[in-house]
Amino acid sequence: MVFRDWTSVVGSTGLTVWERFVAFLPNLIGAIIILVAGWLIGMLVAVIIDRVFRLVGLQTLFEKAKVENIVKKAGVEKDTTSLLAAVGKWIVLIVAFIAASNTLQLPDVANFFDRILAYVPSVIAAAAIMIIGLVLANFLAAVVKGSMQAADLESSEAVSVIVRYAIVIFAVLAALAQLGIAGGLIQTLFIGIVALIAIAGGLAFGLGGKDAAADFINDLRKSMKK
Repeated sequence: MVFRDWTSVVGSTGLTVWERFVAFLPNLIGAIIILVAGWLIGMLVAVIIDRVFRLVGLQTLFEKAKVENIVKKAGVEKDTTSLLAAVGKWIVLIVAFIAASNTLQLPDVANFFDRILAYVPSVIAAAAIMIIGLVLANFLAAVVKGSMQAADLESSEAVSVIVRYAIVIFAVLAALAQLGIAGGLIQTLFIGIVALIAIAGGLAFGLGGKDAAADFINDLRKSMKK
C-alpha cells in the first residue's frame, strides 16, 4: 500500500513536470528563434552601418579629427566606424533580449534590458558630443594656429593647444552632463573653469597690456584738455 502511494506520488509529480515542460517548450523555442533572428539582424545592421559610414567618408573624418588616435590609445583594436557598427548591432540584440524575456515570461529580466535600452540614446548623444567636440577642437586649433602664423604672431603653437584642450574639456563636461553623471559637480567645474579663464585673461591683460593702457589714458587726458 505504501509502495503504491509512493509510486503514485512520483508518477503524478513526473506528469506535472512533463506537462509544465510541454507547456513551456513553445515559449522556449520562440525565445531561441527570437535570439537567433536578433543576432542575424544585428550582424546585418552592423555591416550596413560600417559600409555606409565608410562610403560617406566618416572614417576619414574621424582620422582627420584625430578621434582614431584616441581610440587606439584606449587599446581598442577596432576603428571608430567598426565601434559604431558594433553599437548598432548590440542595440538590436538588446531589443531581441527584451522580446525573448517577455516570451519566456521573465519580466524582471525584460525590465533590466529595457532600462539599458532606455539609456542608449543618452550614450549615443554623449558620444556624438565628444566626436563633434574633437572635430571642432582640432579644426579651430588649426585655424587659430594658421591665422597667428600668417599674422607673424608669437606663441601660435601654445595658443592653438589651449584652444584645443579648452574645447575638449567643455565637450567632456557636456557629455558627462548628457549621461547624468554628477550633474552638480559638473556645473561647479564648469563655473570654476570659466572663472579661471576670466581671471587668467584679466591678469594677462593687466600685466601685459598695462603700458598700452597707460598710453591710452594719457592720450585721452590730452584730448580732453584740448
